[in-house]
Amino acid sequence: MDSLHATAQANGLIFGAAAGPPLLTDASLAALYREHCGLITTDIALKWGTVRPSSDMAPVWTQADALLAWAEASNIKVKGHTLIWNEYNPAWLWTNSSTAPNYGALTSPIKVEDAKRCFDQHITETVERYAGRIQIWDVVNEAIEPAHKRSDGMRAKTWMTVWGPKYVERAFARAHAANPSAKLFLNEQSLERFNYEPNRVKFLALVDRLLDAGIPLHGVGLESHLIMWAMVSHEGVLWLVDALDRRGLDVHISELDVAHAGASGQAVALGSDAATIDAAVAEFVAPMLADVMQFKCVKALLTWQLVDKYSWLYSQHPRPLPFDNSYQPKPLAFAIERALINAGRR
Repeated sequence: MDSLHATAQANGLIFGAAAGPPLLTDASLAALYREHCGLITTDIALKWGTVRPSSDMAPVWTQADALLAWAEASNIKVKGHTLIWNEYNPAWLWTNSSTAPNYGALTSPIKVEDAKRCFDQHITETVERYAGRIQIWDVVNEAIEPAHKRSDGMRAKTWMTVWGPKYVERAFARAHAANPSAKLFLNEQSLERFNYEPNRVKFLALVDRLLDAGIPLHGVGLESHLIMWAMVSHEGVLWLVDALDRRGLDVHISELDVAHAGASGQAVALGSDAATIDAAVAEFVAPMLADVMQFKCVKALLTWQLVDKYSWLYSQHPRPLPFDNSYQPKPLAFAIERALINAGRR
């Protein structure tokens, strides 16, 4: 197939993928990224658990620096992910790495004032270090979780307990101060799912809160970790992206992959052959891409890794990505290509 990056570029878009350490040791994988990606997201390389493993806040930039060097040598842009998240934090900072609804209150082993200092220091040091090299940042990741029962729909744990809901505003303000020319994104999960209307409504309310306050918010990421049995809301996706378009924000499909294997009627049966899985995945994703890609505010489409075996889903959903373990394009890759070609510019 043709280069997905070249196809995207010809249509005023950009295609890319998250990337991790295998990119630096797997020559075939590196060649695939060079052929198809105009942008990479740093995956875990810039998350707190990687960069700040010790309570003295001494940074470990090794993985991020290596990815940056590779990307620059390959003429590929880098999107930094993520400055503030309620998960993937080191144990010295929070008692647990997950804030999912079924987890109890998470406490910090350090004092609130120390947590505040670490929050500010991490954002400033990280963005300043890569100023001029990373010009797009996911500043805050997954701020919304209606199951936590707050009236604003926000997650009630970790950074909420330090700063309150304005932790989002503070994170964006500090990132902007550290690099005023960078584009700053708010990244969120589950916004495409059927029956997740509260997530979409609360997310848009948060966006409006930031914009009304003059916060430097330039774009949003719709993660799009699609789950076949959770389905996708055609009406919900159109409503949300249209609303973001009218607000003048850039939109990225930021973490596309597909959980496909299961016992429900909407999933691909466990043990199905590769051809059956691949056809079903492509058929499932295509309508969602057609909905989103018609809007001119959509600037990029990124998958969460590029090759199946490097996906976080691989053990349970072995074919979630556009390229197989032999680095060959699958039906999903061709569905993405068609979506890029047919993208409307509303």
